[in-house]
Amino acid sequence: MLKECHTKMDKIQVSPNIELPYNCPSCKNELVPSDWYINGMRCIIDIECNNCINNYYAEFPTNAGLLYPGIIDKTTMNRADDLPFDNWYLNGFLDSCRHQKNYEIEFIIKKNRKLGSKKIAILNTIDETYGHSLYELFNASHFLEQTDLDLILIVQKNISWLVPEGCAEVWILDLPFKSAGDWNNWITTRIKEELKGYKEIYICRTFVQQDSSDFNICDYTKIKPFNLNNWDSLLVKPTITFIWRKDRFWKNVLPGFLNNRYILKIFRRVLKPLENLIQFYWILNFANRLKYMIPNVDFAISGMDDRRYKLPHWIKDFRFPNHTDENAISQAKRYAESHLVIGCNGSSLLLPGCLAGAMINIVPNDQWAVSAGSFPFRITSVGDTHFRYVMLPKEIKIDRLIQISLSILRDRSLILLTTTKPWRDHDSILSPLEYAKDRINAHNLINLFNSTNGLITSKKKK
Repeated sequence: MLKECHTKMDKIQVSPNIELPYNCPSCKNELVPSDWYINGMRCIIDIECNNCINNYYAEFPTNAGLLYPGIIDKTTMNRADDLPFDNWYLNGFLDSCRHQKNYEIEFIIKKNRKLGSKKIAILNTIDETYGHSLYELFNASHFLEQTDLDLILIVQKNISWLVPEGCAEVWILDLPFKSAGDWNNWITTRIKEELKGYKEIYICRTFVQQDSSDFNICDYTKIKPFNLNNWDSLLVKPTITFIWRKDRFWKNVLPGFLNNRYILKIFRRVLKPLENLIQFYWILNFANRLKYMIPNVDFAISGMDDRRYKLPHWIKDFRFPNHTDENAISQAKRYAESHLVIGCNGSSLLLPGCLAGAMINIVPNDQWAVSAGSFPFRITSVGDTHFRYVMLPKEIKIDRLIQISLSILRDRSLILLTTTKPWRDHDSILSPLEYAKDRINAHNLINLFNSTNGLITSKKKK
């Protein structure tokens, strides 16, 4: 049971005292903290109740633990919290408590300055999901601004290329995402050894989705995002990147009688390659029809792929079979060159959302609420931001997807004219003639495209 707390808690103290945000879930009395752990993606408090003699594991209220502060009874190894639901996160916490492990991993420490003269704040970004770990990482900007802190950043090896400057120490764990949810006592022991002798230590409170205005993506990628001010001038060669996830395609391509988990499991070795091949040809079909509408398009396909299927010469290839920092940087640079990135809901859209000019998220099944969390917005006006970040249902047809993509490229000037300053400002000192002049310039962009669908004006008849 959570305590009422109205003081600022962007950090939670764990040494010399453990700040405890819980009362006993059984008798509601004060609990006594005995220890704390970082055992992978979770930060845990070991607590006991002297009144009813119960012992618990509780998750610190940070990141997903803010939403799902689970409590586990150490005797029964069952949940004891008062949350009225189950989900993947709480079930993962329960499973990790019941099946604690102890295995060594590569643990690299980069020391940038000596610890001890300031408070130590630990920002743990380990997570089972790539996108979640990135959002946790972006919280670093808030703590790097605090001059009374030495920030220790814990990251997995795959995202270590994104570490910003200014951390006192960076701890890099070679821990695959699939193992990040394990309760690994080796990690707990190693972290405690590294912190031995330091007195004032805090856990950073992070958010599941860091506000876009609270961090600068250049601090992390060292790559400048697409220049929104040059949108129209760059339309001489419109740039679109399609992110292909073979594990999550926007459209069901197999017949219904084959597309169920039982058939797919039994005949996986045959059906999965067939499904991927059909998906690949869907993308090529989309690309070819898009090119007809946008003759000068600079089109690329990105994602994790073994490149078994060859691309036409005019499509640029940013598919890589394995993660390397070089591959990740190459893809990130491509996103920053793109007017528009198109992909199917998930972690792969997070960096494009930060770097590209616009993004289309094709949402599978019932993931609409989850997909909204995939967008880190580059906020301009409300109208322009809404225009550049689009969620579409998986039922979208190729022709409709093409028309929406084309409109985002071609018609943004009209959106700016009707939704942004200085155009929509009574105090503007622009000449009235400037409005019509800008509207003419926006209209003339149609010469770069083979479609006038959706236009509210057309060329003057001779």
